[in-house]
Amino acid sequence: MLQVLGITGAFWDNAIVIVYFFYGLAFYSMGLALWVESGRASELGFARSMRLLAAFGLLHGVHQWANMIEQEMTLHLDEAIPDWLLWTRLILLVTSFIALLGFGEHLLTRDTARLTWRITAGASLFFVISCILVPLVYTLDDIGWAKSINALSRYLIGIPGALLTSYALLKQRDVFRVQGIERFVRDLTISAVAFVLYGAVGQVFTCECVVFPSGLINTNLFQRVMGFPVPVFQAAMAITVAIFMIRVLRALEVENQHRLEAAEQARQESEHRSREDLARLNAELQAANQETARLLREVQQRDERRGELIQRITTAQENERRRIARELHDGTGQILTGLGLGLSGTAQLLATNGEAAAQNLRDLQGMATQAIGELRHLINDLRPPQLDDMGLVAALRWQIENLNTRTGIDIRFEVSGDVYAMPPEVETTLFRIAQEGLNNVIKHARATHAWVTLDFDEGPCLIVRDDGAGFDPAAAFDFNKPRHAWGLIGMQERASLINADLHLESAPHEGTTLMVCLAKTLGQPQEQELTQEAVHGDPRTDN
Repeated sequence: MLQVLGITGAFWDNAIVIVYFFYGLAFYSMGLALWVESGRASELGFARSMRLLAAFGLLHGVHQWANMIEQEMTLHLDEAIPDWLLWTRLILLVTSFIALLGFGEHLLTRDTARLTWRITAGASLFFVISCILVPLVYTLDDIGWAKSINALSRYLIGIPGALLTSYALLKQRDVFRVQGIERFVRDLTISAVAFVLYGAVGQVFTCECVVFPSGLINTNLFQRVMGFPVPVFQAAMAITVAIFMIRVLRALEVENQHRLEAAEQARQESEHRSREDLARLNAELQAANQETARLLREVQQRDERRGELIQRITTAQENERRRIARELHDGTGQILTGLGLGLSGTAQLLATNGEAAAQNLRDLQGMATQAIGELRHLINDLRPPQLDDMGLVAALRWQIENLNTRTGIDIRFEVSGDVYAMPPEVETTLFRIAQEGLNNVIKHARATHAWVTLDFDEGPCLIVRDDGAGFDPAAAFDFNKPRHAWGLIGMQERASLINADLHLESAPHEGTTLMVCLAKTLGQPQEQELTQEAVHGDPRTDN
């Protein structure tokens, strides 16, 4: 058909130089563009592998220009190609095909844990062994050996490289879709098809030599069948590959634009989150400042309350001392004075009236007994001896029996768990808290029943409970109101001195429960054996 159009072999002899020029220009331009863009940051595997494809384009383009020089020297200058140019051309051809095969393998295996280059190394090694065996099997001159190397490079490296590259480009389409650059999928497809045709057709028809099947399928057969030399087909595929691979490079720009947009969006979101975090931190800081101010006010109020409590304690101590002095002066002191005067008068009566002296001694004995009773009562008010002699349980039982005798309130005392001794300061503190709690019941609760429980299983814990009028604990402990509940505050302070927790539960008309709990390790089971009456009391006196 081409002969009908007037395109003959002579035409192609004259045009082949131009064909090789554009053939080389296509691949060289592609290689140069790929090499320039290979330094761009990208998440695409194609971008990280394309330096190998760029090397193929540059080397193969120079190789085709070497073919152009050979055709020019052979056809127009009637000169043989120099040996150095012959072998240089072969080296360019082989290394370009190795780069093409390496590109396909790298693009396919880039995500694996370890890139081994097994395909590229294996094909290259097989090619080298084949090149060594050919001159050993056949008797060849340098030109014949060069033709054999040319054919082997195309069969063993070029065709596998083109097919592997085509497959890798087709697989890369999925990556492009994931990255949102689907419009370049068609360019990848066309490039992959062009590589298939370039390898499966363009490289099969090589120069005729001893390597099978070049004796049957070669450039002469292609030109007889198609009517034009195979470099024309190869150049057409090269131009197609170059055009569409260069178009694929635009995907890197689009990807970079997407990345910039994503970075800008991330920056805006980060700024938004930062503003929200700043606002949240500002709110938290304001809340913390308010909480700090509140705690500072509480500390100041607590210090003021502690100061007032110390002042009241000091006043109470002075009042107690005045009371003791008054009772000693008015009661025990006068009795002792009377005893002294009575003894003096009795001494004078002994000589004159023995019977009167005996009566005086009996009266004086009664006065001494009364003085001793008043002293014992005063000592018990200051500190009951049961607390030191028999412990907290006995002291509480004695205190409750006295209150039951002096008041109209039915107070019951209970002990649960195994009784064990505690440090003296702990027992004294618990006794004073119980004493103050019972005083509050007597003075303010208007109760008919009260219960005092000493629980050694939980803590130990001291519980004072009544069925009286009750009150509002929050109002009683309100820092902003005048202090009236000094007894409660004093119990709080006493409990804190022994690292105990004081809990108060009360409501108007619902009674009051006071609980003081300590760590259970404060005491050990008592080693000394307490009498039944000292620990549990006389059952006949339990109320």
